[in-house]
Amino acid sequence: MGKKIIEIEKAQYPYTCAIVNNQLMGFLDEVEEVRSIELLPVTEGEGRRTYERSIAFLATVALKKISKEHKLTIMHSIGEALYGEIENSSDELVEKLKSQFFELIKNNKPIRKFDLTKETAIRKLEKEGRFEDIQTIEYLAKDVISLYELDDIYLYFAGPLVPFTGMIKVVDIVRVNSGLFFLLPDRKNPNVLNTLPKYERLLEAFNEGKKWANLLDVRTVGELNKSIINGRISNIIKMQESLHEKKISEIAQQIQERKAKVVLIAGPSSSGKTTFAKKLDIHLRVLGFKPYVISTDNYFVEREKTPLNAEGNPDYDSIEATDYKLLQEHINKLIQGEEVDIPKYNFITGKREKGKKVKIDEHGLIIIEGIHALNPILTKDVKEEVKYRIYVSALSQVNIDNINRIPTRDTRLIRRIVRDVHFRGIPAVENLKRWKDVIEAEEKYIFPYQENADVMFNSALIYELPILRNFAEVPLRAIEYKEKEYAEALRLLNFLNHVLPLQSDEVPPTSILREFIGKSSFKY
Repeated sequence: MGKKIIEIEKAQYPYTCAIVNNQLMGFLDEVEEVRSIELLPVTEGEGRRTYERSIAFLATVALKKISKEHKLTIMHSIGEALYGEIENSSDELVEKLKSQFFELIKNNKPIRKFDLTKETAIRKLEKEGRFEDIQTIEYLAKDVISLYELDDIYLYFAGPLVPFTGMIKVVDIVRVNSGLFFLLPDRKNPNVLNTLPKYERLLEAFNEGKKWANLLDVRTVGELNKSIINGRISNIIKMQESLHEKKISEIAQQIQERKAKVVLIAGPSSSGKTTFAKKLDIHLRVLGFKPYVISTDNYFVEREKTPLNAEGNPDYDSIEATDYKLLQEHINKLIQGEEVDIPKYNFITGKREKGKKVKIDEHGLIIIEGIHALNPILTKDVKEEVKYRIYVSALSQVNIDNINRIPTRDTRLIRRIVRDVHFRGIPAVENLKRWKDVIEAEEKYIFPYQENADVMFNSALIYELPILRNFAEVPLRAIEYKEKEYAEALRLLNFLNHVLPLQSDEVPPTSILREFIGKSSFKY
């Protein structure tokens, strides 16, 4: 009989789970021998995801205690908050939920984990009316399924939970219109509660994704797997791609109505900005425009002038690493009909080189693509009335079930791993090593400006994870168990195990997904 981790290291907030012997484990898991242990805090990574899952667990149990008719759906992460909805909820119901939720925390009740045969787990979930969970686990290639229990209520979670309800120390529930925000701890100071995030544009994009999921009749991984088995996935792929094209066409028409001359496109790593810009270029040409795409990467300062970060290393993600004054000068000259020498940055030498001469006529349009495109500093000397801002991100439309969400960041990480292995010769282990720095840069330089967008484009595809699984599994399995990144690779593999694999034959050559898996008809 193994020992529980909680008996080896006392579980205390802000720690929520641990890496034990280079594998992710919850404080409810058992291990024969501890050779190494690293406690994970609520401030980042799996420590934070464990905290989020535990909040979803408590909220679901609390709702079950006060109402058997209502069901909570945890949909997205928005800023430093979880966003969920309860259909046909009222202020009175939400107040009762909050009261029950915090009562569970106050009583510091134990959360128990049971490893059950799949048949037993399904019977437990049937009793709870958790049919979405059943649809998820019935396709899992596992004989044993872990369920978590509190007050005789059993739920499935695709990752560890905290062992006691009292470990949820910093949280609040705020009702906004028809939704609920579960406010999370501050990442820098976990004893401080975050404030309600700016959410209008992001929620707008999420709601559009929800409409698409309903239209395609695929809201959960279970429904997605079922569509693969019954062959309906072929039509889903075609419909999803058509929805993307329709949305890009609408954006092009809005640009035309605005009479914009400068289109600014920003988004985080692996969001599909490059392909989106190329697709938008085509839709704008259909409307009679002659767009010219400028990448902010070509305006990097000379390498020796790159600002340094706190550790003394070059900070290529800083806006000061971009010669934005020269970019603004070029934009204004182009708008006025003047000819400009657009530079080309040599990433090998770290120098700007002579690029090409560009001049636009009355039908011309400038598309600026880069991580800083929505930062007001980048184009502060360009007139507001000529700008149109677009934020691109892969915002998950499908979750594992109604309380197990798929983090948008995980989808982007898997996209990045697949692309870099096949096109840049970068092994998965290197991407996992760099990912923390990528996240820090996004939170500092990209996410603060996403609400500045005139429109958000959701580049996520309902069908992409089954296809990405085929490309990602071997690179992730190639990471050796002695590598520190082995635990994260296992986590991603366990996550991908929830979706059935799908061949990429039917993915169109113009799809954003082709940017990551290859055989795109666009040149990069």
